[in-house]
Amino acid sequence: MARTIGIIGIGHVGVTTAFNLVSKGVADKLVLIDQKAELAEGESYDLKDALGGLPTYTEIVVNDYDALKDADVVISAVGNIGAISNGDRIGETKTSKAALDDVAPKLKASGFHGVLLDITNPCDAVTSYWQYLLDLSKSQIIGTGTSLDTYRMRRAVAETLHVNVADVRGYNMGEHGESQFTAWSTVRVNNEPIAEYAKVDYDQLADAARAGGWKIYNAKHYTSYGIATIATEMTQAIISDAKRIFPCANYDPEFGIAIGHPATIGKLGVVNTPELKLTDDERAKYVHSAGIIKDTLEKMK
Repeated sequence: MARTIGIIGIGHVGVTTAFNLVSKGVADKLVLIDQKAELAEGESYDLKDALGGLPTYTEIVVNDYDALKDADVVISAVGNIGAISNGDRIGETKTSKAALDDVAPKLKASGFHGVLLDITNPCDAVTSYWQYLLDLSKSQIIGTGTSLDTYRMRRAVAETLHVNVADVRGYNMGEHGESQFTAWSTVRVNNEPIAEYAKVDYDQLADAARAGGWKIYNAKHYTSYGIATIATEMTQAIISDAKRIFPCANYDPEFGIAIGHPATIGKLGVVNTPELKLTDDERAKYVHSAGIIKDTLEKMK
């Protein structure tokens, strides 16, 4: 059966994700949707021009919600990053709500019943709002969440300790925003707890992970490669039923919201959520972050 993936919102992140999916041969059919019809059409031709140099083929469809009926994954990349204010993704709440209120009825009408993957910020609140708007199980609606922040933490640790980033493991959790935190109790370097390494400035490393996106944003006014890579990895995990763990925005019944914590991802979305033994301090940070997400969701509702 053909692997069909939809991307709604063909801005910097959406189109970079589209290119990753096409160049890696992840999708047999890729559906691009954007309110700017000419933009979606133009990006589709640019992607088609790349097909001649690839070992795989992807059928590319433009602005057809009906084509999403049997999609395995739909990626939400709608929104306006320019709405960010004072270095906080919550500034995007109003424009993201307006975008979802416009898109959600069209997606529901298409008969879509696959997995929805949200990139749109503020990611956790928006993922929660998607769960509120769509008639899908909460396990089918997830967000990239703190997966990107985890990448940034791993990079910062690797650079500080002069190790390969592939040998750094662990999770950032909570909101994909200012209240996120690194769960240092989960971090291992070369299979040793990071606590075994002397002279590690945890606050500096945590700040590097949290502020990494703003350094990029201030320089180029958007981010794309890291988040598009995460979105592609998660899409691949869904398509292939990989049952791979990501610290993504997924539903936490204790708080009634989607929040960044590890989840096993497969064909139907969240398969299970491995339990972590957080320290008391980490647990307090998680609860605090959940409160911020819940407040933002209530404003969206």
